[in-house]
Amino acid sequence: MKKYYLLLSALLFSIHLFAQTDSANLAHAQWKLKKINAKVYWKTTHLTNHSLFGANENINVIIIPAHTKSVRLVVGYSDSLETTSQQAMRNNALAGINGSFFKMRGADPDDHPELNHVPKLEPSKLPYNRAGTYLRKDGQLIAPNKIAAKQTTRRRPQLGVLALSDNGAAILKPDTLNFEWENTLAARDIMTSGPLLMLNGKNMAISTDDFSQKRHPRTAVGKLADGSTMLLVVDGRFEESAGMSLIELQQTMRWLGCVTALNLDGGGSSAMYIKGQPEHGIVNYPSDNKKFDHAGEREVANTVLIVPVH
Repeated sequence: MKKYYLLLSALLFSIHLFAQTDSANLAHAQWKLKKINAKVYWKTTHLTNHSLFGANENINVIIIPAHTKSVRLVVGYSDSLETTSQQAMRNNALAGINGSFFKMRGADPDDHPELNHVPKLEPSKLPYNRAGTYLRKDGQLIAPNKIAAKQTTRRRPQLGVLALSDNGAAILKPDTLNFEWENTLAARDIMTSGPLLMLNGKNMAISTDDFSQKRHPRTAVGKLADGSTMLLVVDGRFEESAGMSLIELQQTMRWLGCVTALNLDGGGSSAMYIKGQPEHGIVNYPSDNKKFDHAGEREVANTVLIVPVH
């Protein structure tokens, strides 16, 4: 028994030591910064030499300071599916990321467990739009958290909600005991997703399924202690950038200053758009074409966009 505890102590010490090294490497990473407007900025870093979680990682981050009046965060969506850049340009956005889970036209290559029990529907038969989660835009319900419009069966509760209003963004934990909790939220735009990674400084439990434990491209939104909002995309499925498990994403969001954070759709959907940048504004390396370039965008149902306020 004593030998067992010694081995366990050594293992825990090693994990702690690796975490310290990873956090230090991220803290000392060389970030390239660029202003999107006077207040909002974008930064990017490429960690090489397998220096983060024993892997190479390419990370893009957008920071929207609290109480910024020149821009606002909004939900974008498309009934027919469009790429993140297409939705951003159509909405005259300054920047944006892909949003929550949705039903693809064919098989789902990323095997989202959130959608495992949702039937494959033809576009002509799909109610509202292809969002696989609850979606509200400008106060109007776009997609209910139900399998189909004529059914009363709800999807299993999502693990987090992004609520957008003119006062900024909030990340909330849903009331799973109230089947109509989404309708009680006083927000202009609402998007459910998950899992919730952090809430008020506390790490949330992460599932042990493959979706959570394996490395994939990831997209997330977080709130910093000062009230700023952070949008993050980490590339994956390449030697140049391996992607992250949800535990690694959780740690990364914390190390970057988040106290609350929500996972969005990832895999081949992960994309970040910055107006005026080359390659249709796509600054990350989307993986849907299996090439480490900027051309591999996937068509998605919804997005989180930064639009100017005139």
